Amino acid sequence: MSERSFSPSRRTVLAGLGSLPLGFSLGAPVLAQAVDVPIGMVLPFSGATGAYGPAMKQAAELVVAKVNNAGGILGGRKVKLIIEDSETSATASVAASKKLLEVDKVEMVGGFWGSPEALAAKPVILASDKVQMLSCAADAVTEGETKGLIYRLQARSSQWGPAGAKVMDKLGAKKVAVLAQQNPFVVAMIEPFKAEMAKLGGEVVEVVMYNPDQASYRAEVEKVFSPSYDAVFCLPLLTDFVSISKEIYRGGFESKVVALGTGADAEGKFIQSVGPEVAEGIYHLQPSPPIDSPSYAKFVQEMGAPEGTVFLFAGNAWDQACIAILAMEHAKTQEAAVWTKSVREVCNPPGEPVDDIVQALAMVREGKKINFNGAGSTCDFDDAGNSLNRTFYVQLIKDGKNTPFAVVS
Repeated sequence: MSERSFSPSRRTVLAGLGSLPLGFSLGAPVLAQAVDVPIGMVLPFSGATGAYGPAMKQAAELVVAKVNNAGGILGGRKVKLIIEDSETSATASVAASKKLLEVDKVEMVGGFWGSPEALAAKPVILASDKVQMLSCAADAVTEGETKGLIYRLQARSSQWGPAGAKVMDKLGAKKVAVLAQQNPFVVAMIEPFKAEMAKLGGEVVEVVMYNPDQASYRAEVEKVFSPSYDAVFCLPLLTDFVSISKEIYRGGFESKVVALGTGADAEGKFIQSVGPEVAEGIYHLQPSPPIDSPSYAKFVQEMGAPEGTVFLFAGNAWDQACIAILAMEHAKTQEAAVWTKSVREVCNPPGEPVDDIVQALAMVREGKKINFNGAGSTCDFDDAGNSLNRTFYVQLIKDGKNTPFAVVS
């Protein structure tokens, strides 16, 4: 099952847990050092990806509450979390990032479910020499000059393509087409998908691109579904896939549909939007948390969800908050240009495995080398800041429900 929550009514969500009064004397340096340590996140609460923001917000807030209840960081200072709505908009995300950097003086801007939002905000954050943490997939975000300040808690787009090809192989689909939204997140998947299909003995016969927010997708659907292809790999977001799937259903097309979970799941919003008949038989995939790990089981319990709940993105926000807090404690400073160098020190092996943030902080203070394992991933990074060891969770919509189908790497 997928995570559920409600979206906040305000566009800006402030989660300043454990804040201290601001009315202290300028002549009292001991009190001045006790001010909060601010970190920020830009999360979607509205627009095409608005379904994902609430659970990500809940996860990040839980981390901050646990840390603050255990005494805070950097000698007893509280962590202050400020969250802004991306509105699923690059323009809004840039404005939100500037507000977090210039007004709230955060040392990290995290969140960034969507690639267009992350790419637009990247130069603003790097210009401020602050850390950007991501839950988006476009390869371009970690390419070029990053100053060592960018960390991705998600599989890269180019990794989604081969995963889709492996699903096709499991379905016995050899002659396939691609129907894809024109955006950086999706475009990076297509060539790796074609290459992996060829490696597996299949063929991509046709690729049809479309623009988001078109009035109709009928022509594109007929172009890829009218021929007798074994399957079509659909690469959408929620709003466009709702329209596309209705066109597929109305056309009575028989090709199998393998889609991204960003369109065919969206926290269950897809099935709610189109109904069980239209959704029936659609396969969809998304990067998977370490579902069978103790760290993930603990996270589900922390979220107050039933055992077996699959949180596909909330764990990324949990991990972002944990990593920033641990790296600051390891570096003994909130200065981003310094603590960014501690991220791999607390995350990558070798080190003593630990998945509890409070225990991990205690170990860091004791001078122990730790290998933090998160709720969304193992939190290991390559030199460019990309996540390592990611897998993909594949589900089949059957009888109006998402049902497990496979896990592919």
